[in-house]
Amino acid sequence: MKARTNNMVGITDHLEMGKNFKPEGVKSGGAYFKNEEHQEFYQKMIIATGSSVQNTGRLALFYLLASLDKVRERPEKDFFFQKMKPNPRAFKELAFPGEKALLQLAFSFYSEKEIFKIGVLDLFNNLDKEEARIAITAIKLKYSLEMVP
Repeated sequence: MKARTNNMVGITDHLEMGKNFKPEGVKSGGAYFKNEEHQEFYQKMIIATGSSVQNTGRLALFYLLASLDKVRERPEKDFFFQKMKPNPRAFKELAFPGEKALLQLAFSFYSEKEIFKIGVLDLFNNLDKEEARIAITAIKLKYSLEMVP
């Protein structure tokens, strides 16, 4: 991933814009969904895998995967649901830095393996406004933080 900026100004600009960003997305219990397909696919994955609300890593994973259009079109290529294992090759299929950053965050939250770790600067420097909001919502899911719309 190539960062758009390499300074703290870029990060703080993104965070400030995120506070004032009023998306047209779907809100559910304070969680942000970029559209109905995002929300429906997220709920579908939770039901299909029998995931519990206590498994916050899995919830964050599904939330982030569901946010990506390409993943919703072909989920089996990016994640092996039978084994509950991410496919590292999924990174090659996604074209945009923001998509790759969200996918890396998803796999990092779920697997907690060193190979998927992503730094805060690398994450937010590669996200647009909506992707930043999705990442922040995923962080709240992962760490059971209060969802405030």
